[in-house]
Amino acid sequence: MQDLNKEFKPSSWAINNKTTIFILTIIITLAGIGAYNGLPKEKFPDIVIPTIYVSTIYPGTSPENMENLVTKPLEKQIKAISGVKN
Repeated sequence: MQDLNKEFKPSSWAINNKTTIFILTIIITLAGIGAYNGLPKEKFPDIVIPTIYVSTIYPGTSPENMENLVTKPLEKQIKAISGVKN
């Protein structure tokens, strides 16, 4: 049988030229970092989250009565307003 020496040329070249591959890796990495930094982006975009907090306080009533008699009807009225999700 013949002893066949199969070799993948690009891999052999890369192994023999380690410094060149190292420098190419650094150049590609620096190009990637430069491209990333060059991307357009807003630093502090204006985000408005409309939130309303309603608290019902009536001293002297039990929490159960407050929830059933005041809070739940108030929540139903607020939900009836157009544009309110929760």
